Amino acid sequence: TNNNSSLIKFFLLLALLVFTACGGGGGGGGSTSGTSDDSSTATNTNTPASSTTTVPWNFVNITGSTVTGSDKFKVGNETGCFVAGRNVTINNFSMLDHEITQAEYQSVMGSNPSYFDGTSGKEAETGETQANRPVDMVSWYDALVYCNKKSMADGLTPCYAISGKTNPAEWGAVPTSNDATWDGVTCNFSANGYRLPTEAEWEYAALGGAAGVNAADPTDYAGPNTESNLGSYAWNSSNSGAKTHEVRKKTANALNLFDLSGNVIEWCWDWYGSLDSSTDYAGPNTESNLGSYAWISSCRVLRGGTCYDAATSCSAAYRSGAQPSVRSDGVGFRVVRSAQ
Repeated sequence: TNNNSSLIKFFLLLALLVFTACGGGGGGGGSTSGTSDDSSTATNTNTPASSTTTVPWNFVNITGSTVTGSDKFKVGNETGCFVAGRNVTINNFSMLDHEITQAEYQSVMGSNPSYFDGTSGKEAETGETQANRPVDMVSWYDALVYCNKKSMADGLTPCYAISGKTNPAEWGAVPTSNDATWDGVTCNFSANGYRLPTEAEWEYAALGGAAGVNAADPTDYAGPNTESNLGSYAWNSSNSGAKTHEVRKKTANALNLFDLSGNVIEWCWDWYGSLDSSTDYAGPNTESNLGSYAWISSCRVLRGGTCYDAATSCSAAYRSGAQPSVRSDGVGFRVVRSAQ
């Protein structure tokens, strides 16, 4: 594993996210926030909470297995999270087949923060439904709130607790800079509510589950095994027009999951850090091996690439991350549930 290479790419992405307002790693022309003095808490209400064409709230049941890490999971120089010598046992879980849409987010949170909100210059593609584009401009902290609020609304047990409390109404305002209290969040993986996938769950699902990871030559992307076929499965720099698109419009991968490559890059639960054979199922406990970059604190994993990114950044093996307070037009999420 080339940890130095991975860290350099990560910090380049972070610099783009924080300092140049680019979505993902591809240099979009949108918006980014995540500093203590930003004004990103202002939201619009362009997308209606309901739509005449709704996206099914459909979860795919995924059978877990033990993945033996090896170099077969590499895509070019990208190692993914199943590094050689690392054995990861993944329990059964289910994953939402699409990225959280703007309508789904607004129905729970009361507003739509998205940069691609359908206003002038940011309209949906002809024939696509604005409300069904993925939500963007959501931080990792925002995703925690959504997960618990949606769990409570659906009569499920919330997974996340901050200072021992699972009701987001008791958490206070969502931080716009890194916050030690929020970074201390715990996840109850036994709860039946919604949560972010672990990085291992995300990559396992992208590769097609047990059959995919056990293949002699796993797919390079979430669906196709060659860059030449990626356009049928993903919105990226080659076909997106530098904007997000309605979810579930491209071909699904082997597990009938959509947009794991491209469209918006997706938050995962894990801290961002280098991986080795001793790293457990939920990833590093804290950031590790940052060396001269140790001034960067509390970064969380992002996976899948954006509508701005070249194919390399949309591979199933490409790892990146950002501070959990960052909100960017290239960043969204999807949810999973632990099997009960």
